[in-house]
Order: sequence, then C-alpha cells, then structure tokens
Amino acid sequence: MDRDRRQRQVRDLPESLRAKGKVFTEAGTSPDNHIRDFLRCVRTRALPAANADVACQSHIASHAAYISWQLGRKLTFDPTKDEFVGDEQANRMRSRAMREPWRI
Repeated sequence: MDRDRRQRQVRDLPESLRAKGKVFTEAGTSPDNHIRDFLRCVRTRALPAANADVACQSHIASHAAYISWQLGRKLTFDPTKDEFVGDEQANRMRSRAMREPWRI
C-alpha cells in the first residue's frame, strides 16, 4: 500500500477546527504500525501503545456504557473500585452468578 492511501485530508471539519494544510494519518488502522510498535517494544522492553491496561480500561468503559443503556439511566462508575457508585442493580450486572462450587 502506498503512503498516499494511508493518509487522508480532513475535509469535513468546520474551518475553525481544521488544521490548514495538515494531513492526518490513520495510524491505528494499519497492521504495519502494530508490528513496528511490537518490534520496538521487543528491542526497548517498553510497553506497546495498545497494552493490556489500555485494552482493559477501554473494555470496562464500553461495558459500563452498555449497562447504563440497558438500565435506561445515567450511572456513575468508580474506576478505582471498578464498580458503580450507589447502584446495586448495575453492580450485579457487572458479572454473572457462578454455579457452585466454582469461585473466583
């Protein structure tokens, strides 16, 4: 894939938000970027851009939004405790009940 196909000029933004003459890349969409990032991390022992913590927090936010949508109301989520504040019904929806004798 040539370089021009991986870049796109932002044209549909209002003039006040558009950076004049600037080309924005779609960095997260190319598998080449993920491979380069992985190899950089192998060499430097650094964390990748999309590490496990980033993925975990992204999924938690998505699930919290879905629970809010299912209940049809706004919820407050505490990311340090990983639970909804003052809403037991929403907290019960964070996981399924396990059958005995299984426990986590």
